[in-house]
Amino acid sequence: MAVAATRLGLKVYYQTKLGRDFLGDNVIAQFNSENVETKHFFRSENYTGTLVRNRGQEEQLDVTYLRRCSAASTFEPTDIDLQVLAQSRWLHVSGITVALSDSAHQTVAHAIAKAREYKVHTSLDLNIRRKLWSNEKASATLRELAHDVELLTGGIDEYQLVFGSDDPEENLKLAAAKNIKTLIMTAGPDQMRILHNGERFDYQPEKIKVVDPVGSGDAFIGGTISGILGGLDLMTAVKQGSRCGAIVASTLGDWAGMVNGIGGVANG
Repeated sequence: MAVAATRLGLKVYYQTKLGRDFLGDNVIAQFNSENVETKHFFRSENYTGTLVRNRGQEEQLDVTYLRRCSAASTFEPTDIDLQVLAQSRWLHVSGITVALSDSAHQTVAHAIAKAREYKVHTSLDLNIRRKLWSNEKASATLRELAHDVELLTGGIDEYQLVFGSDDPEENLKLAAAKNIKTLIMTAGPDQMRILHNGERFDYQPEKIKVVDPVGSGDAFIGGTISGILGGLDLMTAVKQGSRCGAIVASTLGDWAGMVNGIGGVANG
């Protein structure tokens, strides 16, 4: 998501924690090569969080996580650079971070609360990874966080887990009642549901040959948020995000195919 937004012309401050290991060094080098600001890449004595996955083509996508007790699980609320946050236009957080530990959860909650205080737009990607925590804990924790944000994104099943209804439309209404301006409910390559300021509409993503699906959702969010910050109307911003996601899904790697500038995006 950070790389997508950077390539589309935005200045991005991405905060993470890495181990003092070769993998951590490599992560920093990769992001430096993408011109993503890395001064908020903190180091820890814990190992750099890792996942191992297949390509999800010949067989169903499967992921092994090495994240419990990782460097990122040691996040504390005091790690957040409040000066940078106060000067920012948008804060984006992920449910994956929340799942890593109680202190990581508290850090995300603190960042969201301070962003509201500073009048910074906030988005939350539910990003539920069932191998990291139980359905019960994911549901309760994310339901607590998912309110008073600019944008909430997630799949049909993720909305169902958090808001509790078997009816996707009902889950959109339940989420909107928590003072969320824009709700995007994705369904992979199928039609996504969008509820924006009470207006309900659908969007059909571009059909492509999928080479590697991992990273496409983050590219979609990065493209959409970049469009909004660049002054595009929501539908055009979603279209831009969808194009970003399609480009990434059609190439191998999380952002290898992501282009620099897709038009309509202002620097900021």
